[in-house]
Amino acid sequence: MTSDQTTPADLLAPLRTEHGGFAMVALDQRESLRRMFPLVDGAEMGDDALREFKATATRVLSPLASAVLLDRPYAVTDARPAELAPSCGLILAADVLEQPPGLGVTSTSLDEEITPEFIARVGAVAVKLLVIWREGIEAAERADLVGRFVALARGARVASLVEGIVRPADAEDWTDPAARHEAIIAAAAELAALGGDIYKAEVPGYVPGDLALVEEHAKRLTDVVPGPWVVLSNGVERPDFADAVRAACAGGASGFLAGRAIWADTVAEADHEAALAERSTRRLRDLTSIVAETARPYSRHQSS
Repeated sequence: MTSDQTTPADLLAPLRTEHGGFAMVALDQRESLRRMFPLVDGAEMGDDALREFKATATRVLSPLASAVLLDRPYAVTDARPAELAPSCGLILAADVLEQPPGLGVTSTSLDEEITPEFIARVGAVAVKLLVIWREGIEAAERADLVGRFVALARGARVASLVEGIVRPADAEDWTDPAARHEAIIAAAAELAALGGDIYKAEVPGYVPGDLALVEEHAKRLTDVVPGPWVVLSNGVERPDFADAVRAACAGGASGFLAGRAIWADTVAEADHEAALAERSTRRLRDLTSIVAETARPYSRHQSS
């Protein structure tokens, strides 16, 4: 088979565990990571603190992950990171995040520095794009953004991951959980149809402390996504995340691409490496076991 005949299954193979699911760690947070550090004399930590944490977390966690998601500004510069385990796939964040002080990400665009040549030089096997979804607003702009992103991935012959984060049309925060649940399904139906190889979703049907609807809503999401999908951990209480992954996989998810639930509480520690080795590795192993036990590899996508 020539490179021009690469199938979706071929592209996804470097991201999978030996059991066929996805056990991937997100370390591409930027300003949100900076805010996790304690202030020093009233000031936020500088860029070097972000670089140090990302490098340490990559070194500790990548031997246990099927892939790690890293960003260009702070973690990937001109080569594959030396801290990344040889067995671990590199996912490169291809997005620029607009994040005003004190707020979440409000909009995204493509990082013009991420070219097929850069992707090849750093050894990435996939690229990822975060999209902010608001019902009835900027659908054409979203389609154009995702279309250009998918074209970039195809030009580089790597897998593409599209991540949808839902926001209310007229506010930054949700006040109605049911409306948010429906938005997660609607966003998946819209964004996953635009050509990405994996869709990355907020845990569907989740309410803090209540996972009763997750499996049902995961089945609904599976019905509208024409390929494999995984869950992220942002917005999920850490004690809930393992059970949320189990319920989502029971409903059709193929695994996770998660960061905060695995490592967020280690950022403020004086010894990052020790905290990551003690707590985060255990969580990652447990989550990977859940995927192995529960997730069903996406056969329709593999046979396309």
